[in-house]
Amino acid sequence: MPVNRNALIRYRTIDKCLQNRRRKWTIEDLMDACNEALYEYEGMDSNISMRTIRLDLNAMRSDSLGYNAPIVVISKKYYTYEDADYSIANIPLTTQDLGILQEVSDLLRQFKGFSHFNEVSEMVNRLEDKIHSEQYRQAPVIDFEKNELLTGIQWLDILYKAIVNKTTLLLSYQSFKARAANDVVFYPYLLKEYRNRWFILGMKKQGKEIITFALDRIQNINLLDKELFIQHKHFDPHTYFDNIIGVTRNYAESPTTVVFWASQYHAPYIKTKPLHPSQKIVEEVKGGTHFSIEVIPNFEMERELIGFGEGIKVLSPNNIVRQIKRKVRLMHELYE
Repeated sequence: MPVNRNALIRYRTIDKCLQNRRRKWTIEDLMDACNEALYEYEGMDSNISMRTIRLDLNAMRSDSLGYNAPIVVISKKYYTYEDADYSIANIPLTTQDLGILQEVSDLLRQFKGFSHFNEVSEMVNRLEDKIHSEQYRQAPVIDFEKNELLTGIQWLDILYKAIVNKTTLLLSYQSFKARAANDVVFYPYLLKEYRNRWFILGMKKQGKEIITFALDRIQNINLLDKELFIQHKHFDPHTYFDNIIGVTRNYAESPTTVVFWASQYHAPYIKTKPLHPSQKIVEEVKGGTHFSIEVIPNFEMERELIGFGEGIKVLSPNNIVRQIKRKVRLMHELYE
């Protein structure tokens, strides 16, 4: 059954008291100990009733919490554990408990990089240690995509807070093409993850368009608390990515229909995992399938199409066909 935080504090406090066999514990002593614990952990200047402590003792004795604590009363006055080695902390976890805890642990680890979860890190480590100590060793049955060598995630928290608090930033940013970092006054709007890499979308000071920076290319961030934060009038994070694959968008272009052929070997994969939500089957042809997508052409789209190698051929429009041909020719020359 659900147990609130205050009740858990009382159970743990009573448990510690009853483990201490060098002292005799009356119900009044347990009341005082629980009041002190609640003040220490919750800042509550409470006055717990004798009835509450009696209910706690009964709950710990019962199977409702899974404790089945061997609490006995000596001389009709003093409470203790009949088993000197007993503690509610030593209750073994069920298989179902272990499974749920492992799922929670895996989920929490996905938030690595946010200070909101810094205090959770130690708890997760203890949780996993508890799981492994309770559970026989076995191969994992679920594995999240992750990159332990990923750089730039140290900026996640400061960027997140800047977006929430609408704080202007001074970014020191060096693209892969630049020889040195440049300082940019920046209004951050949205954090975006794409293929296990993080990006920040926003607008430069005196700029008009949304730009995208990769977190792994940021060298430094300073908060400009006194600088006015300007919100882009037309940026909508719910629709911004509707017409693109990936994260980069060229405002000078409009969505265009890209038609491509996929071999009979690759077509099933593309059908079950579309390249874009707009993807449609144009027709089934001998040896494969014709697909179409309605997107704004960008680098990620080209990389996606080229990534299928000989399994995809772009049919239209002509400008994208020429671009793909040029890159394929350059690839071919590398192997000559």
